[in-house]
Amino acid sequence: MWAVTGWAAATWLRVTLALAATLGVLWLVLGTGSGWFWAAVVGAALIEWKTTRALATEWGTEARYSWWWSR
Repeated sequence: MWAVTGWAAATWLRVTLALAATLGVLWLVLGTGSGWFWAAVVGAALIEWKTTRALATEWGTEARYSWWWSR
């Protein structure tokens, strides 16, 4: 159980931290008054949403083949 769950959580955390770091750098470089910054925020939110959905689907698929899910 923890192998699949740990992998999904670690992958989600890496993607989230990478997006946060990218937005942090863009915030320092562009500032919040820039339209490009807000476009990047919207893009990061979409990437986060798609990543979370993909990881949840992958986790569910892997969990169906594990003993702890079918009990």
